[in-house]
Amino acid sequence: MSTPAPWDSTSQPSQSMRLHPHNPSKALRRDSVGRCLYCYNTIWWYDRADGGRIPLLPREFPTARVPENVQWSVDAGLARQGAVGDFCWIPHPVVCPGIEHDEFKDPGLADLYRQSSLNMQAAVREGRFSAPLIETPEEEGPEARPVNRQCRDIIAYHSVHMVVPTTVGELRCVALSEVTGERCSGLVLDPDAIYQGEWAEQQIPYPRGRLDEPALWEGQTMWVWSLNNVTYQDSVRWRSQRCPSHGTGSTAPDAHPRECEHFDPIGHGFCIRYIKPVTAATFTPEIRQAQRTRCAEKGCLNGKTGRVPEQELVAGVGWLCWKCRPKYTKRRITHRRWQADSDA
Repeated sequence: MSTPAPWDSTSQPSQSMRLHPHNPSKALRRDSVGRCLYCYNTIWWYDRADGGRIPLLPREFPTARVPENVQWSVDAGLARQGAVGDFCWIPHPVVCPGIEHDEFKDPGLADLYRQSSLNMQAAVREGRFSAPLIETPEEEGPEARPVNRQCRDIIAYHSVHMVVPTTVGELRCVALSEVTGERCSGLVLDPDAIYQGEWAEQQIPYPRGRLDEPALWEGQTMWVWSLNNVTYQDSVRWRSQRCPSHGTGSTAPDAHPRECEHFDPIGHGFCIRYIKPVTAATFTPEIRQAQRTRCAEKGCLNGKTGRVPEQELVAGVGWLCWKCRPKYTKRRITHRRWQADSDA
């Protein structure tokens, strides 16, 4: 009988959870505990400082016994590369037995890999886990295409490229809805905003090889949904996968793990678009400008985007901005007073 890993113990008492309103991470630890799809070992998901997510081993290890290149730290719910203090965290893929590794030079990592392998073998033997089957095309070669791949878009914010689980127009919010108590049904794309990004052609961020090897994807371009010119608040909202109602200032926790992944040209090659997409998310500032209502006051350049409610319209005049409406009301009161004096 195999000995379970220290992080697989189920005798730990349940504890209450509290989310600090100023915590940059809105993910609850209970919803971020899972098991690896390739080896069934327990993992803890943490938000990364650059907007992604990373699975870590669910315990800390002495920094002196961990190689420097695999040391991670967690602060305020965000994982960052590099150790801080005498203990550090280790990413699960470093010792995952479901991934092919080179020979371990560090004996500590070799022991963790061996223990994870024993846990995986025990789970397979007891029928609790079966390795996922990887479907491959029948024909090999340049004509082959991945099978059962759904349409996924790539969003870009300067040098950060992320793959969304669906198209840009269907990307769903992951926050917890206070009304339903479940995942919010709102979309990240704000159709009422003046500008929410645009399709742009950029070079594929390829990995650099050795000096004597040719660079992959060198000189090739792809179409991405560019967020370079949106406001900073909107860029944070997109990378956090939240709708406008749960954007900046919202303290609602995540009801579902974030589904956006950091773009890898090798693993996400099927997501690369070489032709400009035609989707619902193709509006531009010029198109939205036609739906902008101008203030009815002569000489005023203020306006409002979107449909104007009927209660904000002034009969016989139209819509007045926040600056001109008090002036109009004051003029009306003065006009009525002069009319009353003349009638008397």
